[in-house]
Amino acid sequence: MSGIFTKIIEGVIPSYKIAENENYYAFLDINPLAKGHTLVVPKIEVDYIFNLDDDTLIGLHLFSKRVAKAIESIIDCKRVGVLVIGTEVPHAHIHLIPFQQEVQMAITSGKLSLDPNEMKEISENVSKAYNARNTINGTLVFGASLKDERYSNKAIRMLLDNDHNILAIGGRKGDVEGVSIMTGNPELSGVDTITMYMGEDRQRDHEEYLLSLKPRRIIFNPGAENRGFAMKAKEQGILVEEACTLVMLRTGQY
Repeated sequence: MSGIFTKIIEGVIPSYKIAENENYYAFLDINPLAKGHTLVVPKIEVDYIFNLDDDTLIGLHLFSKRVAKAIESIIDCKRVGVLVIGTEVPHAHIHLIPFQQEVQMAITSGKLSLDPNEMKEISENVSKAYNARNTINGTLVFGASLKDERYSNKAIRMLLDNDHNILAIGGRKGDVEGVSIMTGNPELSGVDTITMYMGEDRQRDHEEYLLSLKPRRIIFNPGAENRGFAMKAKEQGILVEEACTLVMLRTGQY
């Protein structure tokens, strides 16, 4: 007979899902110790975490890391703590708890009672952050703007219209047609193309980070040309193009 977590994974019992892949599932704890308290479980139903085979155990922790990074980008916290007890439900799982004070990590602490609408909002926001950081073969719009009239904003919309996976980094957090704009130098994976909408002077502080993403291609849009950065990218085997992403999309050259 399937346990409660398996029923959640199968959709028999509803949940506030954060993330899912072939082997793992993450969802909000409905009796949280803190806002954003998330449970991460393997889809295989094994009672004791150290009875998981090595590959599943390693994968569980790596998946949890990606979920934790998404949580801390949305929830104001000192850090995301990790807790494993394993006696509450006979299905191996990890608690990810964003905390301001260490006492919030105690499983015996008082639980929060959050409105379903707030739970839904938290799960949707963290899920968006997770997807933004783990998009495979995605285009990173660097220098993304929330303003409709900016070319970077238009590029996000046109890329979506052409069914491309989108990541976006800009000066302000926000949302463009469901694409979360991140700030700073977030941990990303699966970046295929970086399309640049930031001027040369402002690029300098980000060059090392962008190269660390190991993209296949960097497109320098008009106004974002940077010969020095382009040379560094070429030296690492990255394809460099000076072109307009909007024109490339319109003419089928993207």
